[in-house]
This record gives sequence, structure tokens and C-alpha cells, in this order.
Amino acid sequence: MKSGTFKYSVLTVSIAAAFGINNIANAAEVVAESAPTIENIASATYKIGNVEQTPVESNPVTVNITQSAAFSLTAKNDDDNAADDYNRNLTVTPKGRVTFNHTLTNSGNVKDTYTLDLAQGGTIPGTEFGQDPTSAYDLDATNVTYTIYNAEGTDISTTTVTGTEFKNTDIILQPNERAEISIAAKTTGNVGGNSQNLTLSASSAFFTDTANNADATPLTNINNSQTKLPVFKITSKASSTLNLNDPSSKVTYTVTVKNDDSADYAVNANNITVFNGLPEGLRLADQPNLSVSNNATIVPGIEGEGSSTANDSIRVTLLNLAPGETATITFDVQKDKDEPLAEPKNTINHASVTLNLGENVVMYDSTDSTDPQQNTDEFYPASDDSEVTDGTVSTATGSDSAAPLVANQRAISLINPTTKEIPTNTGDTTLVTHSVVIQNTGQEVEGDEADEVKFTIAPDANNKVTVVTGSVELVYDADNNPATPNVTYTILRDINGDNDLTNAVPKDGAPPWTGMAPGSTVTVNYLVESNDAVLGTTEDITVAMVLGGNDVPTTGERLVKNKTQVKGLKLDKKQALNKACAAGATLTFTQDDVAAEPGDCIVYKITAFNQFSAADARFTFDDVVITDTTDRFNNKAQVLTSTTTPAYTVKLANVADANALPADNAHGATADSTAISGTVTSLAPQKYAAMVFAVQINPTGADGSL
Repeated sequence: MKSGTFKYSVLTVSIAAAFGINNIANAAEVVAESAPTIENIASATYKIGNVEQTPVESNPVTVNITQSAAFSLTAKNDDDNAADDYNRNLTVTPKGRVTFNHTLTNSGNVKDTYTLDLAQGGTIPGTEFGQDPTSAYDLDATNVTYTIYNAEGTDISTTTVTGTEFKNTDIILQPNERAEISIAAKTTGNVGGNSQNLTLSASSAFFTDTANNADATPLTNINNSQTKLPVFKITSKASSTLNLNDPSSKVTYTVTVKNDDSADYAVNANNITVFNGLPEGLRLADQPNLSVSNNATIVPGIEGEGSSTANDSIRVTLLNLAPGETATITFDVQKDKDEPLAEPKNTINHASVTLNLGENVVMYDSTDSTDPQQNTDEFYPASDDSEVTDGTVSTATGSDSAAPLVANQRAISLINPTTKEIPTNTGDTTLVTHSVVIQNTGQEVEGDEADEVKFTIAPDANNKVTVVTGSVELVYDADNNPATPNVTYTILRDINGDNDLTNAVPKDGAPPWTGMAPGSTVTVNYLVESNDAVLGTTEDITVAMVLGGNDVPTTGERLVKNKTQVKGLKLDKKQALNKACAAGATLTFTQDDVAAEPGDCIVYKITAFNQFSAADARFTFDDVVITDTTDRFNNKAQVLTSTTTPAYTVKLANVADANALPADNAHGATADSTAISGTVTSLAPQKYAAMVFAVQINPTGADGSL
């Protein structure tokens, strides 16, 4: 605030020197004097009779008038120093408004015109009152009101203009009149801790006139505001783990809000609002036990991220915090049965604080650095707000932290059992691989701890299809992405059934086993062999999963059966009656009994079929010998050939299907005294070969059925 010191004009320097007064204190008040004169001469006219006489003048008399001009510009705010020309250390919020008060007084005896100006910056002694380069005043948004009072103290006019309009404003004051100037200055670009200055200056028209021989230097007052606001330090953490396999499981969240006094610009905060909207999948517990300190008000709501109708948010209002003071908020939550919890191991509950700073400026601080509403960078220095979400608590000023919720959501199943085909007897090249898939559809790593995931592989009793010793292999697909290579492990099959995933041994450069990530699969492959298995039968091998550890899931398939179908060569024999014994006769083949008479012919068809699926070329049959011996025809019928009468050719060739007849004798079947036979050199899976021949019943009759 300005003192009463003044600066004398050049006309009074000698007087000032005589009293030891100097003129270097400040420029808050100036005085100038001039000595205009009044020179008065009397005159008279007269007549003598009616005749005009020569006018006469008196001697001159002179009055010397002392004309004195003086004005002052005073800084009027109460601050920490009442003996200067500064308004210092006033408090303002970012983008806020601060009012600076000044008085311009005409203390001379002449009417004077004063030109006022506002300018950014200005120098005030003391480093704490310097001008920060990033902050200033918005003169367009600043309002300046000046009221003129007459010598008796009566308000005679009031004018309000913007700070920009106020620049170069002229104020005319009669002697002993004053103008009270109030500057409602709007700040811009300022954050907590910033200091910003604004200079008000006044120039006198009297002093500026060179004829008056006065000091024309303008008077100045410098205004200073310090940016201060509350600094919030927010934390959010859960009391315990949430068991997602238990619908009644709940945890207690504790949210604390501190007005962080480690910032030297922190001030009281009033009417804070704290909001906590729960992540999707969580809701307030049936008995939420809402609690808040500091005489604030807490109410539940449905403003969380979920879409169900359950209460999933809390709002705290009427909260006041002095610097260094902390408010504590607690509430219980549980799983919302109508919503998924997307990331049970990384579900983070965020809290936010809103504070209206006035001037339509609202500060929003959150523990979530990605929250689009967060705007603390407009209010705090860059280093004075940060967010961590790993559960640690930062000691940095204004830092916020949120700890992930630890929730167990285990879900694991056995899927995709296989059905495979096997020959009646296997060799090294015809072993069959069965598989089953362990699928982790939960949110936990599975099989990284002993006894957590085990499996058994057990053939049924008396199976002819058995597991090859030491053949169990695990193929791990971490991400179900075909572009990412899988890795392979082996496991020594325990005959007691304890095949624990933690015993997986890396194969072909695979990394050490660390468990199944959420969304991953393990394909269990194992070889089976057959020994005199019965053609056409299906044998089962049961794979069972045994789960242990914490929060064992209760849903999902735990037991599947791998089926092994015993396949091989199928021979199908049919017969057809050919009464005329004609080579081109139309024949109807059947497996039923046929009624024939002596001299009739019977045509036999034997079809060989490879039952294996076409997908496995290992099961192509080589050197298939088809034979029908003649001993059953002896004394009953004669085998016909191309050389007998009637003539009938023996044929063996590949055919299109089970009903087709061979077109020729491509495989060279023959008939001799003991058998009709031929060799098919190669019969691939799902392919047919057929052999046909004919017999004629002895004309004299048969002594038995064929």
C-alpha cells in the first residue's frame, strides 16, 4: 500500500533540500507550482463641457498568483507492507479474478486531466513477487470501475469499462476531487504457485505541459497476485480379494482425499464433490456400509460404468478440507450378477474430485489419467499432479493412486475330445494320436502352482487300444493367434493319474513352463496302439481333469472320452441267380438265400472295402489277396471260366462303390482246382475292389446246398 511520500517540483527543490528531504523515494505523488500574474491598470475618459478629452490610464498594479498542481496515485489493498506503492500478495485461482483498488487524487488547486493506462508485468522488490512468464492478465475479460468523488466526498459519476478499453482513459478532476479505481483483473495462463503483476499508471496533463517546467514521469502502482488453490491427493484401494465364484463375496473400498499441504500454494477447499462410479461388473453391496468423515454427505447412485439397475456409485458433497487435512470415504461392493467383470485381475476403481473455483472455472482431478474430464494441467504445475494404478502410493505433490482389485475368476474346461481310427494291430508307423484341449476361459493364470491343474488318461478295462508309454505331449497356445507360434512341452505320464501341469518339461527350445494365461489352451496329445483289437468295435479312453488351489471353479467339463474306432478291410459277399448262365444277363445280387435248380448258374461277387477315412494315407492296404476256395463246391457245382461251357470270365478290378461290378480283370484273378483268387496291389482308404465268378449247379442235381 502506498505511503504519503511525495516528490517536489523544480520550483520547490531548494526548500526540500533545506529540510533534508530527497526526491527518490517513489513516484506516488507529485507537486508542481507556477506563478501566473494578474496585472491591473485602471483607465478613465472624461469631457470638458461637451468636448471629449484624451483617455488616461493609471499606473499598473500587479498580483502574483501561486498556481499549484499536485496529484497522487495510491495502492489501497491491505497487504503485508503499508509503506509502498504496491498491492502485493493477493490470492487468485487459475483463470480467476482478483480485485486491485487504487485512488487517484487531484490535491492541487488547478483542474487537471489524467491519462490512465494498464500494462502487463512490473517490477516489485522481492523474488516472490516476480512475473512468471506463463501467466498474465486477460485485459479483455478484466473489468475496471472508476468512481469520481467531489471535494465534499459525493459520488458524482461511475464508469465501468474493460481493461483494454481502460488503456489511455482520460479522467478529469477538479481540485480536491478523487477517482476510486477498482480493477477486477482476470488471470490467464496461471497455475498454482504462479506470480503475476499488473501495472497501473497515471499521467498529468499539467505536468506533461513543458511550459509548466514539471516532471512528466507518470505515477505507477504495481499490483501482484499469487496463484493459490487446493491441491488434491486422491487414493483408492480395496481391503481384500473378491471371490467371483461366490456371489456373496464383497470387499471394502477406501477412498481418501487430502488437501496436499506439501504444495506451498495450497489453500482451503470448500464444497468439494467426490464421485466414485464403479467399473462395470461391480455394484454396491446389499449392505454397502457407506461412511464419510469431515461432516460431509454421502449418497448412493446408479451413475457407474455398468448398465444394470443396481446402485453402482457414490457421491460425496459438502466436503471442506484445510491444507493438510484428509477425508476418508468407505463403502462395500460385490459382483454385479447381471454384468461381466472384464478384467478381474486388473479392475481399477477410480475416484474423482470436482471443485468450483468461481468465474465458471471448475477443476476436475481423477485417479484415472485417461479421464477426458481431467484438467489439472490447467491448474497445477506439471510436476504437481500424477497418477499411478499399480497399488503404490506416490509421495509426489498432488499425486493420485488407485490399486487394482484382486478378484479370482477361474474358469477352465476340457474340450474337443477326438475320435480316431486304428487298425486291429499297429506298428511303429500306424500309431494313432489322440488329443483333448484344456481351455482357460477365466481371468487367472492356471497350472502355475502345484496341484492346481492335473489330468488323468485312463483306458477302459480290458481295452485292446492302450496308451503308448511316455508319449504325452503338451502344445501351449498362449493367445489363440495363428500368427504366433505355439510351444511344446512333454510330461511323464503318471500311472496313478497325477499329471500335473507344473511338471511340464520344455521341448524344442520352449521357455520354462509358467502356467496357462487367460484365454490360452493346452492341447494334450498322446499316442495309442492296438493289439488284436476287434474290427468294427469302438474303445474309449477317459481323460479327466482334477482341479485344486484357491477358489476352484464349479462349472465346466471335467471329463471327456477319446474314442478309437477299430477299422480294417471289410469283405462283403453276395450272390445272384443266373438261370440261363448267360454272360450278359441282368443280375440281382443279395446276401439272402437263393433257390436254384440243377443246371442253374450262380454268380458270386466279393467286394473288398478299405474302411479308413481318406484323410490318413498311412492306412492304404497293400497286396490285398481275395480268395474263395473251391472245396465248398466239390460234387455240387462247377466253377466256370472263359474256357468252360458255358463260358464265364473271372474278374477282379477296382470299382466305384459297393454295388458296382468289375469291368475287367485288371488285377488278374484266376481260378484253379483249389481256389478263385486275385491280388489287389493297393487299396486306398474309402476305395472298393470287387471280384466276380460263376458256378453251374451240377445238372444231375446237388447233394447239398451251396
